[in-house]
Parts: sequence; C-alpha cells; structure tokens
Amino acid sequence: MRLLEQAMLLFQEGKSDKVYEADLLEVSPGQCVVNFRYGRRGTALKDGSKTPVPVPQAEAKRVFDKLVQSKLDSGYVRGGAPGTPVSPPAPRAPAPPPPRVEAPTGLSPRERTLLQQLQQEANARQWFRRADVRAQPRELERVIWRVGELRVRSAEPLLLPLLERAKPLRAYVVAAALGRVGSETSVSALGKLYGDASTPDMVRRIATEALLQLSDEATRADFRRDVEEKLPPALREPARAGNAEAFGRALDAHLASGGVNAVEVLEPLYLVDSETVRPALLRTLRTLPFTVQSVRVLRHLFKAAEYRYDGEVFGLIAWRYEKERSMGSSRPRAYTLETRKYLRRRVWRTLRRLGELESPDFVKMAVGVLLAFSDADAVPVRSIGHGWSQTYGDAFSPYWAFNQVLYRHSPRYEPVQNPLLFICKSTYRPGERPPDVREEAFPKVWERTPAGLLHLLDESRCAPVHEFAARALRACPDFLARLDVDAIVMLLERPYEPTARLGFELASQRLDARREPRSLLLAVARSAYAPARQQAFRWMDEVRHTLIEDTGFLAGLATAPHAETRAYAVNLVRGSVLSAQAVQALVGRLVAALLALKVKEEGPVAADVARVVLAALGPSSRAVGLEVVRDLLAHPLAEVQELGGELLLRRDLRTEPVPDELLHLLVHSEHAPLRALGLRLLALLSESEATLLAQEAMLTRLATSPVPDVRAAVRPLLGKLLAASPAAGARVVDALLTALLRRRLPEGVPAHVVAVLAGELAPALASLPAETTWRLLESEDGAAQDLGAQVLARRGAELTVDVPRATKLAGHDMRAVREWAWRWLEAHLPEVRAELATAVGLLDSRWDDTRTFGFRYFRERFAPEDFSLEVLVSVADSVRKDVQAFGRELLTRSFREADGPALLLRLSEHPAPEVQLFATNYLDRFASGNAALVEQLTPYFIRVLSQVNRGRVARQRVLGFLQREGRSTEAQGRGVMEVLHRMSATIAIEHRAAALEAMLAIAKAQPAVPIPFHIRPVEVRRAL
Repeated sequence: MRLLEQAMLLFQEGKSDKVYEADLLEVSPGQCVVNFRYGRRGTALKDGSKTPVPVPQAEAKRVFDKLVQSKLDSGYVRGGAPGTPVSPPAPRAPAPPPPRVEAPTGLSPRERTLLQQLQQEANARQWFRRADVRAQPRELERVIWRVGELRVRSAEPLLLPLLERAKPLRAYVVAAALGRVGSETSVSALGKLYGDASTPDMVRRIATEALLQLSDEATRADFRRDVEEKLPPALREPARAGNAEAFGRALDAHLASGGVNAVEVLEPLYLVDSETVRPALLRTLRTLPFTVQSVRVLRHLFKAAEYRYDGEVFGLIAWRYEKERSMGSSRPRAYTLETRKYLRRRVWRTLRRLGELESPDFVKMAVGVLLAFSDADAVPVRSIGHGWSQTYGDAFSPYWAFNQVLYRHSPRYEPVQNPLLFICKSTYRPGERPPDVREEAFPKVWERTPAGLLHLLDESRCAPVHEFAARALRACPDFLARLDVDAIVMLLERPYEPTARLGFELASQRLDARREPRSLLLAVARSAYAPARQQAFRWMDEVRHTLIEDTGFLAGLATAPHAETRAYAVNLVRGSVLSAQAVQALVGRLVAALLALKVKEEGPVAADVARVVLAALGPSSRAVGLEVVRDLLAHPLAEVQELGGELLLRRDLRTEPVPDELLHLLVHSEHAPLRALGLRLLALLSESEATLLAQEAMLTRLATSPVPDVRAAVRPLLGKLLAASPAAGARVVDALLTALLRRRLPEGVPAHVVAVLAGELAPALASLPAETTWRLLESEDGAAQDLGAQVLARRGAELTVDVPRATKLAGHDMRAVREWAWRWLEAHLPEVRAELATAVGLLDSRWDDTRTFGFRYFRERFAPEDFSLEVLVSVADSVRKDVQAFGRELLTRSFREADGPALLLRLSEHPAPEVQLFATNYLDRFASGNAALVEQLTPYFIRVLSQVNRGRVARQRVLGFLQREGRSTEAQGRGVMEVLHRMSATIAIEHRAAALEAMLAIAKAQPAVPIPFHIRPVEVRRAL
C-alpha cells in the first residue's frame, strides 16, 4: 500500500476545534482507495472510507478531491502534515458581507424587527462577528415563516443566501417565504431547488407551490399541462377531454383498483386543479377512507391548500380532521390522537393569524371551513360533569375551528383546550334564544369582506352558520343596499329562518305599491319565514287580477316548498277563470315541474301540484297529450302517477281509447290509490260490450294478479265477458286452468282462480274435457284439487270411470272425492268383483275413513269364494296392522284346503310377527311329514327363532314342530339338527336351553344323527 496524496483539514470556531484527515492510497497497481479520519483535535480519531472496494486511480482521485473540497466549502482550512503539531489555523478570509438591507419607509415596527432579526442572522454566520450581534430571541425558521406571512418583500435579499447549504426545515420555510415575497431572482433560486435531485420531497413540494405563486398564468398553464401528461393513462385522457363526469368515474375506478398507493395520484391532480379535475377531487377528499397512505396524502394537500389560501380544499380537509377518529397509537406515523389534535389546532391557528393580520384571505379560508359543515354534522346535546359543575355540550360543540370562528367572543360558549371543544356557560342551556350580540372572531374583517357572508348564506347548509352570517351581514348596510333582486331572492329562498327574515326585510324595502318586481313577491311567498309568507298572501290578494295570467308566477306558487303557499295557489286557480292559452301554458309548466321531481320526500309537493293541474283543467283533459300521461304514469312518485291516472279517467273513452300498457301499469301499481284509479277506468271500459271483448287478454291477466283488490274487481267483469261471448269465456277458462295446473301463481291467487271458475265462469266448465278433470284431481295443488272435486260432483255421472280410477280416487286427499269414489264402488259391484285384486288396494289408503269403508265393503258385499289366494295374501301382506288383521280374518273365512301349502309359503315370507304367528297354525296341517316343504320353510324357521323379546308363542310352536319333525325320520332329523345347531349359537341365552333340549330329543330318537356338542357327566360331590 502506497500513500499517493494526503490532506489535513482543520476547523476552529468558538469552542469547536476539529480535524479531518483524508488519504489517497494505492493498494495494487492502478487500484486505489480513499480513507479518512475525523474527530476533535487531541483525541483518538474515527476511521472511515469513501471507497469500500478498490477503484481505478482516476476515479479515486475524483473522490478524494470532491471530499476535500466539500470540507473546505463547509469551513475547514488546510493544515500541516498529519501527526505534527498544528498551530491554530490562519484566519479564513471573510466571506463577502451580506447585503445591507435598508428598511423602506412605511414598514410597521413588527416588519422592521423581522428584517433586523434576519440581518443579525446573516452577520452571525460570518467568521468574525461584530460585537453588536445578539442571540435571536426565537428560532430563525419562525422568523422566516412570519416574514412570508406578512409578505415583507424587502426581505428577499436576506432570504436568498439562506438557501445555501440549508437543512431541509430551513430550506422549506425559506422557499415558502420566497413564494410570497419573491421576484424574478427568487424564481431562479426556487427553480434550482425544485430541479435538484437531492432536494427532500417536502422541500420540493413547497418549492413547487412557491413557483406557482411567482409564475405568470402562461407558465402555470404550461406546468399544469406537463403534470397532466404524467398522469396515468386512464386519468390523462378524461382530464384532457374536459368531461368532469367522465373524469370522476375514471378517478373512482383508479382508486378502487389501483392498490394502496393509488391515492398518491391526488397530489398531481391538485397541481393540475382544472375545472375538469377539481369536482372529482373535492368529492374524493370528502369520502376518501383514512389509511396510512391517504392520511399522508391528505396532509400534503392540506399544507398546499393552506399555502394557496384555497379555502374550499382547506376547509374540506379540516372537516375530515374534525370528523375522523384517530387510528390509534399502533401507527405513530399515521393519524394518532396527538396528530389529530395538532392538525385541528393548526386549522384555527392558520385562521387566527390571518385574522390578526386583518387579511382578506381570512374570510376566504374561514368561509371554506364553515361551508364544509352541514346540519348532518350535529351531534346529540349531552351533559358534561355533574352537580354544581354540570354544563352542556351543544350540537356543534366538538368542532374546534368551527366554534372558534363563530363563537370566539360568545357570552354563551367557552372553549375547553384539552379535548378541543366548546361548552355552554352555566347561564345558558342548548336551544335557548341566542343573544343579540356579535359572537364571531374578527368581526371587523368580516365587515370588510361582506361578500364572504353572502357566499355563506348562499351555499351553507348549516343553521349556526346562517344565524351568524345573517346577523353579521346586517352590520353592512351599504353592501345590503347594493344587492340586486336576484341576491335578495336567493336569501328569501334559503330554508333557514334568519336568512329568510333578512331577505324579507330587504324585499319589503324594494317592493313598490304594485308589488313589483314580481319575482321578489314570488320569493317572499316561497320564503321559509312564516310571517313573510302571510304578508305575501295579503300583497297578492291586492293584485290578484294581474297575477292570474302570469303562468310562471302561478307555477312558482304551486311548486313552493311550503304547503300553505301551495294551498294558496290551488285556491287562486280554482277561484279564477283562465284562458285556454293560460291553461295550456300553466299545465305545461306544472307537468314539467312534476317530471323533474325525483325523491320520495317531494311527494306532498307533487300532490299539491297535481291539484293545481286538475283545477286548471276542469272536467277536460284535452290540454294534456297521451305521451305526457305516459310519462306521468312512468314517474317514480306515486303522486305524479295518480295525476296521470286522473287524466286518463277524464278522457272520452269512446273516441280516445286507453292503451293496454297504460291500463296494465295502473292496475298493477304497488300504490292502492293508483290501482283504484285503474279499476275505475277498467269498469268504465266494460260498459261497452265491444270494448269489453277487446279487453279479453287484459282481464285474463288481471284474474291472476297478485293484488287481491285487483282480482276482486275483475270477477264481475269476467262474468260479463262470458255472458257476452261464451267462446271468449271458454278461452279465459282454458287460460286460467293452464295457469292453475302449472303451479306458478302467487300465494292466494289459486284459491281466487278456483272461486272464479266455480262461480262467474261455472257455465263454461260444462264443456271441460274429462282429462282436465283428472289432471285437476291429480294435481299437488290444493286449489286445483278443490276445483276438480267440484267438477266431479257436478259432472261425475258423465265421466267414464273404471275400478283402478275409483280405487285411486278413494285415497284422494279431499273427503268429497273419496266419498264420491265410495258411492261409485257401491254402485258398480260386478266391475269391482271382476277386478277385486285392484279394488283391495283401497285398504292400503292412508285415510282411516277409506280403510273403514273398505273393511265394511269387502265383508258385506263379497262372498268368501270371491277372494282368490292372491287377493287374500295381498291383503294379509299389508304393512298396516289393521289391514293385516283384516287379511287374517279373510283367510279364515275364505280358506280352501287345496291352497294350504301355497298359503303357508306365502305367509311365511311376511316379516310381521303377527303374520308369522298366524302361519304356525298351518305347520302341522300342511308341513308335517313334507320334507320338501319343511326345507322351503327353513328361512321362516330361522327368522322366527332369531327374534328377541317378541314372538314367544310362534317360537315355541316352531321349536315344537321342529322337534317332532326331527324325531320322525333320520333325514328330517339331520335337517332340523342343522337349523337348531345354527340357532343355538346365536339366539338369546334364555332360549338356548330349549334348542339344546330339542336336539337331545332328536338324538335320542334318531341315534344316527350326530350331535354337534359333547355331553359331560355331572360331577357328583359328596360331603365328608
């Protein structure tokens, strides 16, 4: 390693005495490193390296020179060789003295003091300070910020040098101040700061805002176009196109699908801030969810709006800070409780400083803060404390800046610093009459800019704001005297009494004896101030004859927000005779107003407007075309639809037929009054036979309507239709039956359809096909079955019925159908006797009454010889116990000797214990000595012997039979022994002894038959 170059640098100033050594070393041919050491002189120096790995010599030389130069620029001077005693460095040549700024005349003492403090700071940065330089009473950054707030333009020469080698915080405040006090010189310095890649982001942001402040409009437009070009493509194109709604949709989609960092696009959008971008930006600021990323972006936008004095954005974000709760301490860099308190305080601090300076920007910013709040932000009134210290928090008490602006000098509210809220003083309770004094902060500033108060009255939707602004505006009589009629109309139309009262006072001064201007009279009649409306009615009565032909005025009265004004309009039109032209013009205006209504809350207005329309039209409706009626009926408000229905009722149905779709729209409306109108119209249509027949399809559809009153109203019309045309009635019946059998009708409709078919349309059922009757009876729908039963009762004699059909009907769900089937069976014994195997199926019916009928029917109407073996076995094989018992009864009555073996085999297959026991009666008679039959009955024996806790008698009979058969012959003994051996290992212990006893008996009778067990003699034990 070889030392190529070395530098020793010293720094002495005040108590600071530092040394810095740099080495350029060759570690291998052509490869070098740059090392350094630094620290306080006389102490062990700390080591470091600018090149972690060796680099080419030329590059190492550049690194070395740059390092040395950077230290020299920061105040170091060259010293002697390292390790040698160093004498104090020679004094550095002093830098050129800072420019001496003479305070121009006209500056306030505060501004002079700020300039002096800046000059002292400039002198304090020199190597040799003058004796008269004193320490600053406050931090320089605060001085610089205050200079910018006061716009002390003579401070620019002192601020520019402070940008050199400034730390981020100082660079930030200097850039902010230059944006307010700078000139072309500052533009150059700020541009260099903006373009430097090493500039921190926060400094770059404020430098951008400062440059926008200092640039001309053309430069700002170029800059915004450049920012717009860098937007994501999905946002860039809508922003260029100038369509605010399309851009809003694109921004929503970008924020919804762009990930966590998508919100960062709001910062460049605020730089663009065009008429296309701003509406979507404002809407997003009001609804943007608070996350770590969005909180950071909102804070940047908040500071930018504060710097621009953009009251709208500033107030909107301030409102979010008041409304949003903190995100907790787990995210200290996001939106903690302390951060939220700081930001809420900062909002008021910004307003307070502007107010103290009596700046017109105070009004602009305060208006933005106040407009962000609405009546929806009110909170429930709550008590605070208890006992003698109890007080109350009013509806808007939690909002710090809001209350500071409105109630800083209030005799009824006082601020509480820690939770940042306003509470009621002990002498005031929420809801009491407010005092007749000015309560707001900086009233004189408001009076100098009364346009801000008028702006609040125009756009605010918050009652306390209107109360404040109306009172404050009364202190500006000259401004009020200059207001035009449109402004007074605006005041009168606001839904807040203080504002409307102010407008009424101004209107009273402007109206002449003829109550002109008429627009002002109309505004008084529509006012939210009740005394103003009453006075307007008296004024209008005076000039009633001149108002009646003014359709615009009448339409304004009819659409007023207050019911008493609309009622006045109704009475005015009813009591007047309007010309045909006036009627047409008035109805056109009112219909247009009705079609413009959207929300449900406007229903009362729509109802009153409809009354005016009907009053103007009288008994005729010719002034309204069918297309207009169609639009009224399609409107979402029921009150508007009712007007459409009334207009249809007034038409001459003979010359002006009503289209089916309009009639259908009325009768199927979810609103009962509209349905009633439709039914009245339908009844009118039915007065003509031709018109009634033309409504066949409509009546058919309405007969299955889900609305009960519609169905009820259609019933008599269907009867009239059938009477007028049996063919039409038959088509209606066919359509209703098809709908009924499809089982797709709403709840309650099937029963109604059955009632109509069995009532008004009953004559048309005479030609109903038999197949349809059976389909009705076989339907799973109860209403269809009911109708089928009624048709069966009326036309049963005409229907062709066989034994299977009658047997099936005997098990029908409806008793009337079952009874009809019983009667048919009683009347057709020969047919039943021929198909007795089918007829006994009614014994398996799930209905007790049908089975009871069957038991009696087969006992009394048929002889024993009528029952074949198959019939008897099918009855005995039933799963129902009462039917099994009846089957055994029939077997006993109808038994034939020749059928014995077959009967025994059939009975042995039944699983029921009762039938198995019954079969034992035939064992000795037909199976004894019949080895083949015994072998076939082996499964039966096993089933009987395997039963546990049931079939005891049958088991004893089977064991006895097997024992007797086994003892009879050797062959039978071997077969029986096998069955008993198998069962002795599986049956219960209590029955095993009987099986063993039977096997021993067989073995004794047939010694040749082997015993499947060993017999041990009983051990005899004798006592001693």
